[in-house]
Amino acid sequence: MLFFFEKLKKHLFSKQFLPYLILGILLVLQFFVSYSEGSLFHIYIIDQKLLLVFHLILFTLWTWGAVININNIDLVARLDLEKNQINAMLNSISDPAIAYSKDFEVILVNPALETITGLSKQDLIGKILSPELISDSRYQVLIPIVFPSLAPTIIEQSLDNYPQRTKIKLFEPQEMVLDIITTKVIDERGKLYGFLKIVHNLTREEELKKTQSDFITVAAHQLRTPLSGLSWLLQTLSDETKDILNSTQKQILDNAQKALEESIKTVEGLLEVVQIEEGKFGFQFIESDLEKIIEEVLTMLEPRAQQNNIKLIFYRPQPPLKPFVFDPVKIKSVIEILVDNAIKYNIPNGEVRIKVTLLTDKPFVCLVVEDTGIGIPKDQFKNLFQKFFRANVKKETSGIGLGLYIAKNIVERHGGQIWATSEEGRGSIFYFTLPLEAQYLPPQI
Repeated sequence: MLFFFEKLKKHLFSKQFLPYLILGILLVLQFFVSYSEGSLFHIYIIDQKLLLVFHLILFTLWTWGAVININNIDLVARLDLEKNQINAMLNSISDPAIAYSKDFEVILVNPALETITGLSKQDLIGKILSPELISDSRYQVLIPIVFPSLAPTIIEQSLDNYPQRTKIKLFEPQEMVLDIITTKVIDERGKLYGFLKIVHNLTREEELKKTQSDFITVAAHQLRTPLSGLSWLLQTLSDETKDILNSTQKQILDNAQKALEESIKTVEGLLEVVQIEEGKFGFQFIESDLEKIIEEVLTMLEPRAQQNNIKLIFYRPQPPLKPFVFDPVKIKSVIEILVDNAIKYNIPNGEVRIKVTLLTDKPFVCLVVEDTGIGIPKDQFKNLFQKFFRANVKKETSGIGLGLYIAKNIVERHGGQIWATSEEGRGSIFYFTLPLEAQYLPPQI
């Protein structure tokens, strides 16, 4: 309360509100002068009482109006201060940025936005933006930034909550890939004041990525053919000389075949990564039997497991899992990656356990691959599913760190999730889920 009266006192005696105060005082004085006019007292006493009430109301209204104006002026001052602060911040960043009110009136823009849109600050400040401006060639870049749904191509979109992220591609006036981050601007009363958008121009990065992808594609295709031919030659040589080679020679030939197989897998992995990043990793969703696919993978990897004295155990679900819709080729690849890793990072005489369970809270199946291996350090978990990442463990293994990255993309394109737990010296457990009902598959698939 004291704060209120101090604030009131400060502003009532300011230049802006002195007339309100003087007028109020004069009105009250008028009453007292009228009230003391001798013979008129008895005649107009009732009227004077009414006049008192009127004057008091009038004075109250004027005072209240002053307080409201004070608050408004304070709010404007604060907004101006915040505006200046935001403006200074926006001018200091290299990425294009724009701030506008909830009515889409442009409040602030920075020089980088002027450059990317070709519009000056004078053209934009105070302008009301609307989707209809998309037909104006001058706004071909700005309007899709403010209204991303109007962009010719939406590459990626996250609209669940703020800050929102949208990645778009424009073709006019030039080809551009823009990553747009949208945040709310909230005033001190908690009400929505407007929005702030910061735009990262990914055009150059996408061009470099495309160049890299093209190189990998060409190189992988050039390598795959001779490697496949060499693999066939080694297999033929092995078959025809198995009775004449000694044990050392057979071991050398066997090692050469294994190295060649790993090289072919690496080439195939690189091609798959390029396809994933270009959105060309084709999927074919059909009703398939997950248990049968697991059996096929285990049969294929059994010889490798035996060489390392690893026991493969499959815990079949009860009751048996009914067929459901997924891409059998891609999911087979995921299972192969997980089981192969479990064999590679295991210990002699270890185990790899495969389990299939049903989630209780939603129609999803969960496949679990558990090993008794060396485990993964906790500080490396955050990078586990990243491209070209290999865990720094005390065991030398082949590969360039593409398997889990590919597996993650396949599972997520099915609408599932993949994660892992691990304890050094005791082993790792990998999980991934798949929807049992087609309605849970992502729409972009």
